[in-house]
Amino acid sequence: MFDTVARDVQGAALEWRGVPILDRLRLLRSAGELLRDNREALLDCLRADGLSTALAEYYGAWILRQAEPDLLEQTANELLRTTPARDEVLVRRPDGVVALITPGNSPTINTAPLFSMLLVGNGVIMRAPGSDGGVRLIASQCVGATLASAGYSPKLVQVVTGKTRPLLEQIYASPIVDTIVFFGNAASGKSVAERGHAAGKKVVLELEGSDCMVVWSDANLDAALDSATRGFDFSTQPCPIPKHFLVHPAIRSAFVAGLCERANALASVEADPEAGPLVPLFRPEKFDLLLEQAKRCGEIACGGHRTDATGQPSVSGQYGAPTVVVLEHDAALLSSPLFREEINVPILPVVSYAGDDAAILQTMVQTINEIPFGLRTSIWTADDEIATSFVRDAKDVGLVLVNKDHAHHPCYLSPWGGPKRSGGPHGESHLFWQKTSRLQGVAAPPHVIRKALLGAGDKLELNIVDQIAWLTLNRPERHNAIDQGLAAELSDAVDQLVTQAQDLRGVVLRGAGSSFCSGADLTMLRHLDAKAARRFMQDVTWTLRQLERLPVPSLALVRGFCVGGGFEFALHCDAIIASADAKFGLPEVRHGLTTTAGAVGRLVQAVGKRRASQWLLTGARIDAATAEAAGLLSAVVPPDQLDAAAHSWCEHARSLPRSGVSAYKRLLAPLGPSDTWLSELEAFEALVRGQDQGQDHA
Repeated sequence: MFDTVARDVQGAALEWRGVPILDRLRLLRSAGELLRDNREALLDCLRADGLSTALAEYYGAWILRQAEPDLLEQTANELLRTTPARDEVLVRRPDGVVALITPGNSPTINTAPLFSMLLVGNGVIMRAPGSDGGVRLIASQCVGATLASAGYSPKLVQVVTGKTRPLLEQIYASPIVDTIVFFGNAASGKSVAERGHAAGKKVVLELEGSDCMVVWSDANLDAALDSATRGFDFSTQPCPIPKHFLVHPAIRSAFVAGLCERANALASVEADPEAGPLVPLFRPEKFDLLLEQAKRCGEIACGGHRTDATGQPSVSGQYGAPTVVVLEHDAALLSSPLFREEINVPILPVVSYAGDDAAILQTMVQTINEIPFGLRTSIWTADDEIATSFVRDAKDVGLVLVNKDHAHHPCYLSPWGGPKRSGGPHGESHLFWQKTSRLQGVAAPPHVIRKALLGAGDKLELNIVDQIAWLTLNRPERHNAIDQGLAAELSDAVDQLVTQAQDLRGVVLRGAGSSFCSGADLTMLRHLDAKAARRFMQDVTWTLRQLERLPVPSLALVRGFCVGGGFEFALHCDAIIASADAKFGLPEVRHGLTTTAGAVGRLVQAVGKRRASQWLLTGARIDAATAEAAGLLSAVVPPDQLDAAAHSWCEHARSLPRSGVSAYKRLLAPLGPSDTWLSELEAFEALVRGQDQGQDHA
């Protein structure tokens, strides 16, 4: 049975790895949309795994995040990275067939890496319990159904059931499986690593996590307590939550009091499990053993017993009362089972320290580096010097967080993996697209690399018809807002036009759907710091300069919104024809920002300083009639005649001798507007940096 499944996955994977990266991206985006449509079913599966409703919603959002278009696109960009030499790239090649072994107590959560494994080009065999619903929902009903509807084999992703150990024996013996991704405990992981390597497999381990949260004297106490009490909600669930609290003595009393107050307010409600944040103990006997250890070596501040479904103390109860134990740091601390074993029950040790601040911080970091897990660590402090020292010296963990919820799942960083027990002897942070692929260098002309590996994008269309290049911005659902993907595709297209310029007579820039372009995608910009935002704007400006310098006329064909960066696109064209319902504007001032591509100088030249000042300083929306009266437009036509006007412009462009047009383009170039793009960029970067730092620019 397993051999048949493996052969099916292998056959589908051989086809899948030949699919261009951007085509894979499109399919997985569609699968993500289908998963989002099935959000309620996903939450039901998570509750069936033993999570309360609150936890199901938390982890459901995280799973859905793995299938969000921006994260998938970021991953796709990482699969093919250029170097300073444009004809040399670094490529990730898929391993082939990956066996993903999920644990019995949380299979749905650990299915989340599937999207990145598939995007890199692998086929995947997934282990799930017989009673599972979540793995099948994601693998079959979403990914498999999307593959089938697009004409690809749904056998690319297969779900198998059965006990883990017998299944692993079949995987070790199979010549088809290339990579094993194993979620489980450290003891099992060690065996999988040894057996897998002996069988010639790549082994990726995602094991235990039981790491530390530091609370410094100046911490935001409420935020730290919010982060800390997630440890109770997740008492029997996955590991990326705070399990040990290293607390500065100046704040210890307040922290322990707040922790106990919140712990005592929690309840378990068996009759209505959705109403209670606590779930039954997965291993009641471990709770008892660690509780005895806590009583021997520390002071129980609250809890310290099992409860029944009503919250009453019960020796045989299936719930653990949220328990806070206070310990003094000493040489024996790290030898305690409370620190040597994974805490997956509601017992939270709070460690108190003595000495001056320098000694306390040094001892805390030493504790973090000596705890045998290494998944993540966090600190709450308002002191940048303390945070800097912490980030520099906390080395043996996969993820370091400063003033963020310890259970935080980053937008783009990996929430998985780390050194030591979390990832095995050579473990590190796990980006699964990276872990299930191999690095290859390719030295070839850029267009060869793009055609061979990347494929055609879907955010911009380039069609050359009768010597006219039609560039169509193609994000109609976002009014063609410019994100990094669209910017990259536009850059590639304009590069192509530069190389083919001798065969062209004109270029038309337009938008798909109801708008020309609504400017930079603000959702994307929020993820960029000031330096990255400036680089993005600079790259887009260079593309527009290349478009402007083509030796043929260019036309911006505008309908709907033409605002922000979209307006700047139009200002770089030789002519603008707009429909009567078009709306123009530079609203950057309303967002506390500036233009970046030289719009100030171009607008002043086009409409005069006084009118340009009014438009720029108010961010006003300008209708087509006003724009035409100001001298900005070449023509305004009824909406149903816009395409006809464009074709008339193209016919005229084709009718003119190319030599005369090229000569006038050269003569007009030095007479253009004073170029304000560099000063605009500098102002923009300063404003973004100020927003990042919470400054208010008057």
